[in-house]
Amino acid sequence: MVTFIAIIVGMITITVVALRQTATRGGPGTATGLSATTASQGGSASGAGAVRAVTGSPTGPPGGFAVSPALLAALHRGDCLNWKPYQPSAPVPIVPVVPVRVGCDRPHIDEVTRLVNLASMFGRWPGASAVAQVADARCAGALRDFAGAIDATPHLIVGTIYPSEPSWQEGAWLVACTVRTDDLHVRTGRFRVVGSIGT
Repeated sequence: MVTFIAIIVGMITITVVALRQTATRGGPGTATGLSATTASQGGSASGAGAVRAVTGSPTGPPGGFAVSPALLAALHRGDCLNWKPYQPSAPVPIVPVVPVRVGCDRPHIDEVTRLVNLASMFGRWPGASAVAQVADARCAGALRDFAGAIDATPHLIVGTIYPSEPSWQEGAWLVACTVRTDDLHVRTGRFRVVGSIGT
């Protein structure tokens, strides 16, 4: 019984440490046990870059993405999206970040794991912070459902593509839950599970 409790406490401690490491790297969500089939440091991302009030790592737009209802309605689990992350040293944003659906054999940042409809949760625009929080909460388990396993590899995380206020007003009420690298480097090929320790 004591051994069982010690194992449970150890697992909780490892999870907390992994989540803290992910948070300090600027990525939303939880660390995962996935690896890309191949990696590409090159390649151009679609959309425009800008800056968030964060130092160190590239990140997604703090006010949401410029996504059309048509793009979100056409997405399926396993689809890939590319966009240009904000660089900490870049000037203040003047254009929105626009994700573009691409073949997974082309450079991309995100692979879709789940779609979540927020229309029933909010009657009107609740603010970017509220949408981001709900998106993170609803996407938290999507990676395990998609991959079937996790391990201690901290370089891939749960991501979210959620609408900006203008996109919301146009009827874009879906959130795309995704898997992405914690440094937002583009990848080619689908993500796959490696070295899993749990299902």
